[in-house]
Amino acid sequence: MKKILEIIGSLRVGGQENVGKMIGLHIDRSKYEIHYLVFDDEPEPYELELTEAGIKVFHLPEPSRGYITYLKNLRKLIKENSYSIIHAHTMYNCGWAMLMGKILGVPCRISHSHSIKMADYHYTLYQKIYQFIMRYIIRWCATDYIGCGKAAGAWLYGEKFFRKKGKVIYNGIDTERFAFSAESRVKLRKKLNLEGKFVIGHAGHFVKVKNQKFLISLMPEILKKCPESVLLLLGEGEMRGELWEYCQQLGVADRVIMTGNVSNVSEYLCAMDVFVFPSLYEGMPLAVIEVQCNGLPCIISDSVPDDVYLTDLVRPLSLSDSKEKWTSEICGAERKNEQKYGEEIKKTGFDTSEMLRNIYNIYDGAPV
Repeated sequence: MKKILEIIGSLRVGGQENVGKMIGLHIDRSKYEIHYLVFDDEPEPYELELTEAGIKVFHLPEPSRGYITYLKNLRKLIKENSYSIIHAHTMYNCGWAMLMGKILGVPCRISHSHSIKMADYHYTLYQKIYQFIMRYIIRWCATDYIGCGKAAGAWLYGEKFFRKKGKVIYNGIDTERFAFSAESRVKLRKKLNLEGKFVIGHAGHFVKVKNQKFLISLMPEILKKCPESVLLLLGEGEMRGELWEYCQQLGVADRVIMTGNVSNVSEYLCAMDVFVFPSLYEGMPLAVIEVQCNGLPCIISDSVPDDVYLTDLVRPLSLSDSKEKWTSEICGAERKNEQKYGEEIKKTGFDTSEMLRNIYNIYDGAPV
């Protein structure tokens, strides 16, 4: 039986984390024993799902707290468990896992990129040197190079290298689960007192990159144009307090609902009339794929990679465009023919079954 170590920074609710979780929950346990290594101090929601399924999750301090200590702990973990496969999802920190895996003779060493360069971020000289060294180590020590999209692969490995040796494996979603349900729409809108409202939705961690503050800033103009509008924000994060205070400053707090993390995202999407995703940058956001599967019009920033332009539901705008333009696009959105989009998304290769098949094929081909 092959033993696998999945190294992922966190198992909180999120797109990259969901990919990691799904790998373990659906893997053939008669062929594989799979473990997880995370850097969170406390168990997160997806970790609880994995442990309930009988899967081991190990915790170590993240590499930046001490690289030598991390390597020693990682070496001990790998030697004690004799892994055949190491699959790392930690961007440039993948380098440490790939290096230790190569030193210890782990036959299959997979680096998996889930993000892209932050367009508005100025890296320090130290960060640039670290990225250069880690990219070299990953290229030298990994056996497989995966990107969740072309841009994500190019960012971690280099465009020419990824084009020659890498493989795009799109993050998958459960297309049947995220298909539109009229019953779920009626039920949830009634539960949240949203009947007769124009519901503007968003899902994502409450962090700077997701740019929820920009979305909230549009609400005064939106309410002038569409007085029955309500903003529905799914997610949790460090900026929740700041964002709620901003809602109060703008006088729109009575038109904003913050749900926290929810397990039934698909039902909430059914309740929405338009989805807005003004991120500063993204790797391959599953949320935008889920939204299209649901048949929901989606207004996104043009900082999101064009890999997500799968249907006619996506409308990209620049964050430098006027608020009037954003407001007009949001208020002009309309649901139409929702039922057809689930099948359209399934045909693009973004279905969970296709993603897992591609990953398991790599596992199957790995030497013991």
